Amino acid sequence: MKYHKLTENAVKPEGFWGKLMIRSMNKGHHELTDWALGYVPVENGFRVLDVGCGGGKTVSKLCDRVGSGKVYGVDYSALCVEKSAKYNRKNVLCGKAEIRQAGVSELPFDTGSFDLVTAVETYYFWPDKLHDLMEILRVLKSGGKLLLVFEMLKSRNDPDRWKAVEERLHIDAVSREGIHEMLLRAGYQNIRTHVKSGTTWLCAVAEKE
Repeated sequence: MKYHKLTENAVKPEGFWGKLMIRSMNKGHHELTDWALGYVPVENGFRVLDVGCGGGKTVSKLCDRVGSGKVYGVDYSALCVEKSAKYNRKNVLCGKAEIRQAGVSELPFDTGSFDLVTAVETYYFWPDKLHDLMEILRVLKSGGKLLLVFEMLKSRNDPDRWKAVEERLHIDAVSREGIHEMLLRAGYQNIRTHVKSGTTWLCAVAEKE
């Protein structure tokens, strides 16, 4: 029962179990995020957006890399916004980070705002994945990059590996080929996918023309 309450709060963390899930996200996604960030440049002065910022650890990692730049985090969970802002309070106070409540389907930013957009373990929950990828494409600058990060890779050799999680959360694990195809359909270019040997970790990097 406790495990079920925790996992159900992965979708939109709320209340006591949501707080535990946010803490679990920050801890559990730490190494995964570090690995995936190795595939994208994060330069001094970059404007970066983290979609589905959860507990705020990815925002913090990005703040450490952007120098004079700025990092924005968005999440549609009010609790995640609260916890992420608290986790990044020093960077928020000095204007290096900003956390907003918003969903991926309608981002509150101008067209061509960001050098990089990251999304760690959130794609599964997006309501309209093709539209939402196009919305991220809109807010990217020309030449800007999107980094999608997953820990549940579905392979042809083991297609049912994530079946229990998929059924409980009403989501679909992703395949390397499926992500590549969706990014192509959404209008991205220079798409590259990476899988960490010995794991089910996947990241995809794609670029706006």
